[in-house]
Amino acid sequence: MSRSAWRRPVRISEALSAAFRRLGLEERIRQHEIWRVWPAVVGPQIAQHAQPHAIWQGRLIVHVTDPVWLHHLSMMRHRLIPALNEKLQVSVVREMILRVGEMPAPPPAASSASPRTEHVPPPDPAEVARVEALLAPLGDAPFCEALRSLLLRASRRSS
Repeated sequence: MSRSAWRRPVRISEALSAAFRRLGLEERIRQHEIWRVWPAVVGPQIAQHAQPHAIWQGRLIVHVTDPVWLHHLSMMRHRLIPALNEKLQVSVVREMILRVGEMPAPPPAASSASPRTEHVPPPDPAEVARVEALLAPLGDAPFCEALRSLLLRASRRSS
C-alpha cells in the first residue's frame, strides 16, 4: 500500500462516533444513556424500586416493584421526564409508561453498600399455610401471586 493511500490517524472516539453516525446508531446510544443517568435523576430510593426496562419511539418503559411505586412514579412523571431529558441534554423521552414487573438484580457493589442487605429468613411454614388459606377463595386470580408475596413480606416484618 502506498503512502498516498493511507488516511491520517484519528482518535478512536472520532472513529467510533463517525461509525455510529454512518450506521444510524447515534440516536439509540443517546437513548441508552437513560440507564446511566436514571439513579442520579430519581435518587437511590426510587432507583431501588423502579428501573428503565426499554425505550421505544420516545416512550420510556419503567418497571416498578409494586403498585405503590407505580402510583408514586405516575404522580412524579411530569417532573421526571423533563429532568431525564435535561440530564441527557437532548429530548429523548416523550412519555413514561409504568408497569409492575421484574427488576434486575442490583450490581454486587451496590448491594453490599445498601443498608437493607440483611439476610431475610424464609417465611414460617405456618404463616405460609395461613396466607394460602386466606387466598384460596380467590382461585387463580391474576393478582394472587402479588398479594401472596405482599402478605408474606408483611408477616415477616411484623414478627
